[in-house]
Amino acid sequence: MIKPTIQLPLADGEVLQQRDDIQRLVGVLRRCGVPAAVEVPRILVPIDGSEVSDALVERVVEWQQHFGWHFDPHLMLVRDFLAKEAAERLLDEVSQADTLRCRSRLKEAGISHTLHVVMGNPAPCILDRAAAIDAALILMGTRGHGPVGSAMLGSVAYKVVHESTRPVTLLRA
Repeated sequence: MIKPTIQLPLADGEVLQQRDDIQRLVGVLRRCGVPAAVEVPRILVPIDGSEVSDALVERVVEWQQHFGWHFDPHLMLVRDFLAKEAAERLLDEVSQADTLRCRSRLKEAGISHTLHVVMGNPAPCILDRAAAIDAALILMGTRGHGPVGSAMLGSVAYKVVHESTRPVTLLRA
């Protein structure tokens, strides 16, 4: 594993904030559980609080508990940009609510993880974060719109699959 290019929270409950050039809060990283060893592969799992997110987390639990695969899951929630004052007040709070089911399921299963909350355009944010943490894999959902729907909707999954230099596993839900 290559060392990540961003600082990751290491201790259980540690929170790191990321700010842009005008000091607006644009990202929050939160470690939940014991830190993973540096050599443990990281898997980026973009979530949005939907049923697809629940299915992705169930897949993480299955891979770790049923198959015994050892990896460090990094959940990622991409939010629309908020004004500077709104980001300070709401970014972490609203994101905690939006990811509660996923985080609770991982905690129930005894799986440590890192939650990344960032503001921006989802596909580029996912690709950038996967590179920044040196993710071994991106595990993400697709809503199953098919090729015509993907072309018309410009789906995030479609963009990530076609632009990623890392392996991407899609879970159709």
